[in-house]
Amino acid sequence: MIDFTDLGDLVRTRRSVRKFQDKPVPEEVLLKALELATWAPNGGNQQAWRFWIVTNKELIQKMGDAVKAKTELLASWPEARQFGDTVARWRQTSDFFRGAPVCIAVLMGRYSSIADQILRARGEQDPIAREIRSWREIGKSSLQSAAAAITYICLFLHYFGLGTTWMAGPLQAKKEIEALLNVPPEWDFVGLIPVGYPAETPELRPRKPIREVIRFFR
Repeated sequence: MIDFTDLGDLVRTRRSVRKFQDKPVPEEVLLKALELATWAPNGGNQQAWRFWIVTNKELIQKMGDAVKAKTELLASWPEARQFGDTVARWRQTSDFFRGAPVCIAVLMGRYSSIADQILRARGEQDPIAREIRSWREIGKSSLQSAAAAITYICLFLHYFGLGTTWMAGPLQAKKEIEALLNVPPEWDFVGLIPVGYPAETPELRPRKPIREVIRFFR
């Protein structure tokens, strides 16, 4: 049986790392972590995910350029002024992944469950069907599946001594990144995971007490 204390320590010591050593990451370590991640729970066991490993420095820089350009665009809008220093920090850090020796682009397939197919066939004529479709869109199965895999990736890479950050911010340059990576139209870029040996040890971020985030219905 897995030692619960060791597992708990692994979970609690994982951090979001944004500064990396200039040191290559062994490919076999990446493959071990990603193979384990494919055992994550997923909708209908469709395994509708792809993990594209980017080590080409020029390509990582181009991805950084795309994200930075969109950050500057959003920051230039008058609506951004109210956020002051937060926007200033965002402008400085949105493309930090340039410094990572590896970036994993997570792609999501377009999985349709039996419920999705029934609702699609029902069309827009039925208000109840429209409502249910809107609910299911909020908790899209394929996105939940990708998120589960990302969690596993970050945890397993931490086990191997590597730092990661789960990034959704690069989605602001989704079109540009998909073009750079030649992502097929039936797949969607949904997240980026910069990976490397940590050059920092981020402080422990507090968690809310468990009683604050749970509720029993007995």
